[in-house]
Amino acid sequence: MMKMCELTLESYYWTEDKLECPYELLVLLKEQANMGYFHKQLNNYCLYSLSHLMYDKKRVSEVIYDAVVFQSIIKIAYKIFQNLEEFKKRNLCKHQVSEKRLREQKFLDKKEIENPYIVFENIFKKYSLEKVSKSFLYLILATMADDTYGKDFDCSVSVLDYHKLLEACELIQQRCLTSER
Repeated sequence: MMKMCELTLESYYWTEDKLECPYELLVLLKEQANMGYFHKQLNNYCLYSLSHLMYDKKRVSEVIYDAVVFQSIIKIAYKIFQNLEEFKKRNLCKHQVSEKRLREQKFLDKKEIENPYIVFENIFKKYSLEKVSKSFLYLILATMADDTYGKDFDCSVSVLDYHKLLEACELIQQRCLTSER
């Protein structure tokens, strides 16, 4: 059973570099940050980064909030990636994946569903944490730009990788919550 410490969802914890337990924060984020919402927002950001229009100005605070939470999700994934032994110890690999589960997942293949650590490994061996974070922030800046010059940005990390990261985090959330029961 996972011991939960007293954490609140203040931005201090979201950006803290010395986060002690990424799994606890990921479970807490389930309440605040539904991964389905971030999949949708990521798609919106991509569409607006390609459009000559700026993302709705009335929603700037929402975009900033989303960016902070999304950056936290990236950091959580990186912290999990850094400690394979802890991941194994938590028994978060599920070897039996049902056909229903396979159909529910949009971005992960069967091996990644069985072992979401593979997703983090593939992303963070290909890109540094800084590159993953900056690439997302460049996408946000392009989303908020209201001219063609501002829409020109270098997104070196695939949007598919961000979707995979979100889906892997969601699987870990579900498995952590299931193991608590």
